[in-house]
Amino acid sequence: MRPSPEYIEHKFNAFNLLIFNGKLPLPPIKMSRARTFMGRLEYKREKTFLGKYRYSDFVIRISTFYDLPEEEIEDTLIHEMIHYHICFHQMQDTSAHGKLFRRMMNDINNSFGRHITISHKRSEQEMNQDTRTRSHFICIVWLNSGKVGIVIPTKTRIFNMWKIIPQFREVIRYKWVHSSDAFFNRFPRAMTPKFYIVEECLLEEHLKDAVELENTGHIIRPKK
Repeated sequence: MRPSPEYIEHKFNAFNLLIFNGKLPLPPIKMSRARTFMGRLEYKREKTFLGKYRYSDFVIRISTFYDLPEEEIEDTLIHEMIHYHICFHQMQDTSAHGKLFRRMMNDINNSFGRHITISHKRSEQEMNQDTRTRSHFICIVWLNSGKVGIVIPTKTRIFNMWKIIPQFREVIRYKWVHSSDAFFNRFPRAMTPKFYIVEECLLEEHLKDAVELENTGHIIRPKK
């Protein structure tokens, strides 16, 4: 399902009473089409003269990009409500998901049978929903383990990685290609070489329309 603002407000009020003793005022609820987060608490943060932070102007933002089971949407909302509880009551945690957050998360999971986590790992179904057309510069590497991996650098790191990747001992062969296949949307853009292992037959399927590239030292272009 893809939640509406009314649905999130209804669930917020229900979980506020059930889990947070009704002590959280309803903040503005904003919907988003972001693919990089499922939920997010936004706020202003000001440092006091005592060196602590004061939080205000809260907004809970929920993404509707993915079609998710209702339980995952609820867990996402509760995750953001834990952040909201900590900040609204001006509590100081050790980090964004520090000791206080983790203790509350574990208590809620144990007491209410939830499955809240620190971060959301996208399922295969969710990744397949990202069908945007994007430009991908991909380095395919054949490793001495017999596996095949890829890395998709940020555009500012392509030349740097072109030089670095051949120096890896485990890389026995490599080539660069350009593709707009939506399959590659699921892989993060890398600042440093990190190889994601992909089944070679699956990779070949999604590289049918790819163009092999060459590097002249100053220009990356289709290989002649």
